[in-house]
Amino acid sequence: MGNLFNFSPEEIYTFFAVLIRVSVLIAVLPVFGDKLIPAPVKILLSLAITLAIFPGLLKQGFVRPGDAAIWAASTWGILRTIGQEVLVALALGFTAKLVFDAIQIGANLASNMMGFSMASVYDPHHETQTTVVAEIQVAIAMLAFLALDGHHLLLHGALDSFRFCGIGEAGATALMQTRLIEMTATVLKFGIQLGAPITLVMFAVNVAFGVFSKTMPQMNVLVLSLGISAFAGIIVLMLTAPEFQTVAANVMSRTEDWMQGMLVAMAGR
Repeated sequence: MGNLFNFSPEEIYTFFAVLIRVSVLIAVLPVFGDKLIPAPVKILLSLAITLAIFPGLLKQGFVRPGDAAIWAASTWGILRTIGQEVLVALALGFTAKLVFDAIQIGANLASNMMGFSMASVYDPHHETQTTVVAEIQVAIAMLAFLALDGHHLLLHGALDSFRFCGIGEAGATALMQTRLIEMTATVLKFGIQLGAPITLVMFAVNVAFGVFSKTMPQMNVLVLSLGISAFAGIIVLMLTAPEFQTVAANVMSRTEDWMQGMLVAMAGR
C-alpha cells in the first residue's frame, strides 16, 4: 500500500465497504446529515473521512482485507455485506437522532399548550410542520450540542463502530430490538420532562380561565386566553432557558453511550 494505486482487490472491496458505512452515516447523522447541506458536500466529506480513517482501521485490525476474499467471492456475499453496512449506519444515525427527537417532542408539547399549533411553519430539517417554539428550542439544543463537541462525538462513534462491528459482522438481533424499544421510551420521558414547565403553567392558566368563565360568563374566554397563554408561555420559556440548556446537554451527553449500546446489540454481545 505504498500509494493509492497499489491497493489489492481485497483492500479495494474493504475500502468501499467502509465508505458505504461512513457515507450512509453522514447522510443520516444530526448536523452532518442536515437537508440544507448540499449532497456533493456530504459525498466529499464521506470520502475524506474514509481516506483519513482507513489506514488506522487497517493498522488496528478493525477491518481485515483478507476477509474480503470470502464475502466478495460472490454477488450474494457482496450484497449481504453492503446491506449489513447500511444497517449499521442507519441504526447509529437513528440512535443519534433520537436525542433531538426528545427535544422536538417536548417543544411541540409546550407549543400546543401555548396555542401556537395554529401558526405552524414548515421545518426543512424534518420535512413536516412544526411550531416556532420548537424551532427555537431545537436551535438552542443544536448550538449546545456543537458547544459540547457533539459533532466530534458523532465522528468518534462512526470510527468506534468498526471496533464493535467489523465489516459484515452486524445483524438485526433481538437485543437490538429491545434497545430500540428502551431508547424510544426514554426519549418520550425526556420529551415530557423538557416540556413540563410550560405545560404545567399553561394548565394552571387554563384552569384559571375555566373558573373565570363560570364566574363571569360575559367574558370572551376564547379570545382572551389565546393572548395570555402565549404571553405566559413566552415568559416561562425565557425564565427556563438556562435550565433547558442544562437538561438538553444532559440528554445529548447520552448519545455516545446509546450508540455504543446499539453497536454491542448489533454485534450480538
